[in-house]
Amino acid sequence: MDKSAQYLIPLVLLASADAGGAEGFRATEVMKGAVTIRGQSIRYPATANPEVTAMLVELAPGGASDRHQHPIPPYIQVLQGTLTVEFDDGSRQSFEAGRGFLEAVDTWHTARNLGEDPVKFLVVFMGEQGKSNFMR
Repeated sequence: MDKSAQYLIPLVLLASADAGGAEGFRATEVMKGAVTIRGQSIRYPATANPEVTAMLVELAPGGASDRHQHPIPPYIQVLQGTLTVEFDDGSRQSFEAGRGFLEAVDTWHTARNLGEDPVKFLVVFMGEQGKSNFMR
């Protein structure tokens, strides 16, 4: 299958879902954007070796990730709880279950669960084979 067909088929399926689509099938847009949560333009790695990585992350109440940054903007979908992203300048942004966003690039930050319930979120990286999607 050529590359244009690989991209065209999912688009046709989504378009038909918006127009009524198949019975029992519903597509809901959860995020659409051209900039990260810090207002940075989206950029993709220029590579002959692309790789998609998806991770399910869980944070216990009071839990936090290591301080880190990303060379590309990961897509994050909050599945449960409220995820707070804290930046080195002390600013914070919080996202409740059901929200999707593009995380900042080249910006040190920490993911935190400031609530009393567990937080679960899906992280999707459009990266490059053999290269890390984050730096610590």
